[in-house]
Amino acid sequence: MALTDFVILPALLMGVVLSLIEIYFVAKDEAGMHWLKHALHAVPAMFIFTFIAMNAGWALSFLPFGESLAITVAAQVAIGVVAMIKVKAAASITGRGGVGESNIHVFIIGLLIAASPYIWALGLEPFIGDLLPF
Repeated sequence: MALTDFVILPALLMGVVLSLIEIYFVAKDEAGMHWLKHALHAVPAMFIFTFIAMNAGWALSFLPFGESLAITVAAQVAIGVVAMIKVKAAASITGRGGVGESNIHVFIIGLLIAASPYIWALGLEPFIGDLLPF
């Protein structure tokens, strides 16, 4: 996969992987059954942020400066930072009076979202990429 390809199934697969990681972190960080409601809220966000990060190169390729790897990586890092803010903000407004997610959890999720195109291209695509119809 080139960084300027528009991808759907790889983005969905990475969304599943990151959602499972997020569910694990939420269950570990938040006591009681409250974690399930928060995890169900976090799953769609994981899919959205992962889809955007994995297709950032494609979207930027329409701009005159978009072919630059540095700009693509900067955009993916920005997406990861926005995801970190979203995760932290969602945890802080849960009504429990505090933030449920640890800072390391938030950092790891943001890093994984920003790195999702590279995790796919270098880690998962060589093993399961041929199984996808497109």
